[in-house]
Amino acid sequence: MPEQYSVKKELRSEWYLLLILLLVFLISWVVYPSLPEKIATHWNVEGEVDGYSNRFTGVFFIPLLTLAFYLLFIFMPLIDPRRKNYPEFIKTYRLVKLAFVLFMTGLHLLTLAFNLGYDIDISRCVILLLGILFTLLGRGLPRIRHNYFIGIRTPWTLASPSVWTQTHQLGGKLFFWSGLAIIFGTLLPDRPRFWLMMVLVLGCTLVATVASYIYFRREENGEKE
Repeated sequence: MPEQYSVKKELRSEWYLLLILLLVFLISWVVYPSLPEKIATHWNVEGEVDGYSNRFTGVFFIPLLTLAFYLLFIFMPLIDPRRKNYPEFIKTYRLVKLAFVLFMTGLHLLTLAFNLGYDIDISRCVILLLGILFTLLGRGLPRIRHNYFIGIRTPWTLASPSVWTQTHQLGGKLFFWSGLAIIFGTLLPDRPRFWLMMVLVLGCTLVATVASYIYFRREENGEKE
């Protein structure tokens, strides 16, 4: 019999993620007294601050949000009707969780460093993190098996395992190469860098969605012939 998904096993296997989350909370607690009462938490395309939060929210919101989503990732398979498929791509699922935690941790540490007075180009750094996230997701997408929570979920991929597989193989290439383009795009000036990122992110989503519909129609027509 195939191995079943186990929350306890996942928590034991992902001790490094729990350690990262713990360290983020510890760092936030240590630097808390050194931060101003108002924390810069949002920047425009040029990297200029255009949004603030109070100190507690600015310091602990992202860590708490990251922890909440990590726990959601841990327990989601238990309620997925296709939970039996998770053991087949468990390493990739762990990669997705690692990529998410590292991305959120990077955002948080950049925010803390900026508010501590370090000269950081937030816009460039955030787009760099996004590019890295996309390359990691691109590597993992082709290995994700049919499920209801993780992956490219359209009406057509959810309806057909074969359409799911074809779409994720294409999506993996789109995300990986777009991620590399976004990373190299950080060398561009502010606005071209931002719009390149937006075009690639939206383009990947649109192409994968349309492709899943085309794959489904091909499969449907093949069944009718």
